[in-house]
Formats: sequence, C-alpha cells, structure tokens
Amino acid sequence: MGSNYECRSGDLSLKISDRVELYRHYMPFIDQGGLFVPTANTYQLGDNVRVVLSAYLLTEPELITGGVVWVACCGFGSIRRPGVGVRLSRQQASLKRQIEQLLIDMLWSDYPTLTM
Repeated sequence: MGSNYECRSGDLSLKISDRVELYRHYMPFIDQGGLFVPTANTYQLGDNVRVVLSAYLLTEPELITGGVVWVACCGFGSIRRPGVGVRLSRQQASLKRQIEQLLIDMLWSDYPTLTM
C-alpha cells in the first residue's frame, strides 16, 4: 500500500525511528490498534485522516487512512503534546500484528506514552 507513496498537502506524517518511540506512539487500547500523530492541526473525533508512516520496521513509507479516535489539545496547563490518535483500518491488520509482535513485552507496561 505504501510503495512509492508521496505525501500530499493535507496528509499528516509520522516518523518513528526506534522501538521505544513506537511504544510511545502506539495505542493498543484502540480496537484495531491506533497511532498517536503529533500535529497542531485541529481535528474532531470521527474525522478521516491520511498519515504517511515512516518507521524503522517498514522498508518504505506506508499510507495509513483512519478515523480520529483521540484528540489532545495544547492548552493552559496541558502537559500533553498536541495531536490525534488515528485508528488503523482493517486493511492495516498486518501492520497492527507487526507492531504488537515487536512490542509484546512492553504493550501493557507502566512506561509513559504520548496518550495514557
């Protein structure tokens, strides 16, 4: 799906360089899995977005399309990074399995993430 994909205007992008960073961005508590994507853009729950994922576990960038299931706003007193959680589509089930296999010993640990 991601082969030779070029980022278009309006697409979000997420670059993950190592396993710890993948853990911090992955959202295992989302049905079908999800990824937190830092952005200053404003989105609402349910919005459909496109994310170009570049990650150390992929040979080429992959296009992820999914719905917004988490919104973190930057506001007074907020310590969270602004961004959105994007649910992986059913077509990305193999990516979900690959991520969860890589993070199997970390998935439900107490290490801090970018969402919970």
